[in-house]
Parts: sequence; structure tokens; C-alpha cells
Amino acid sequence: DWMGKTIHVYGFPYPVSAEAVKGFLELKTGRGTVYAIEVWQSKKGRACAKVQFTTTRGAEYIISRANQRLWYGSSYLKAWPMDSDVMPKPKTYVHIMEDTTLHFGCQISREKFSVLWDTENVTVKFGFGLRKMYFFLSYLSVEYKLELSYENIWQIELHRPHGQTAKFLLIQDLHSRKIFG
Repeated sequence: DWMGKTIHVYGFPYPVSAEAVKGFLELKTGRGTVYAIEVWQSKKGRACAKVQFTTTRGAEYIISRANQRLWYGSSYLKAWPMDSDVMPKPKTYVHIMEDTTLHFGCQISREKFSVLWDTENVTVKFGFGLRKMYFFLSYLSVEYKLELSYENIWQIELHRPHGQTAKFLLIQDLHSRKIFG
């Protein structure tokens, strides 16, 4: 008997954002019930989502609804259980920062940072038990997850440029990243 929290949901029109899928599912299961989500395009052109709920109840409910016909607009959705989670061994001490701007670049002096690329509306998730920082972002209608292990962080500095109220965390890493689309 399957007792997992993670399911595969297939049949969304492509493209669809992870935020839209999460919002749709949480209308059925309740706000805050989706713990993590990955969205991608299937070989048949429809969008798929791997959804990890905070409890087994949410996962079981969506599978049950899909077996009785679950519609997303004019798209019929299918759902089935998965063995692996989106975020393995979730910890309760997860911190989430939403609507964050992420800048990729190089520090060229103590006071200057050269931005090679940046993007807005990034969600950052981290926690002491996770041993990783996750950055969820969208680029050209594709959802990405950037994973940064604590072991690969050289240093973290808090910056507040003169005359600005915004604060910046400068995270300097040692190695290349894994990015999943």
C-alpha cells in the first residue's frame, strides 16, 4: 500500500508555470499543502508536474480526484504515486523567501559586483537540516531549480549599498551548480 506524499500529475497545457499548478492543486487540497513542485514538458507536448505535498492526505486526494476526472480548464489530468520526492527528506525548519531577485556575476572589488545575468520572482528555500539552498526560477517559460550545497559555499556576506534600503546577500561558491529544467 502506497503512503507517499509525492505524485506525478500529467496533462496540463504547455507552457504552465509551477506557481499556476501549485495554485490549482492548493484550491483542492488547501493553502500551504504543496511542499515542492517541478514542472516540465513531456515528450507528447503536455506539461507534467512532480508534486510533493506536506502530508499524504493531499497526494491521496488529488489521485482520487484524477481517477474520477480532474479537469484543468479543458485539459483532463491524470495522477499517480511516485517513489521519489522533489526535495528528499524534507525538514520542518525550511525557510522560504519569495519574490527575490537573483544576480549571477562576479565580485570585482570590495564594493563592486559585476552582474552577468539576473532574474526576478525567484523563490529561495533553505533550512539547517537540508544542507542545501534551492533557488526556483523561470526563464523563457521554463521552470528551473538551482541547487547549492552548503559544502560548496565559500562565504556569505550581507551588503547594504550606501543610500539604499535594500539588503543583498552575496553568496560566493566554490564549484559549478546543478540546474534542472
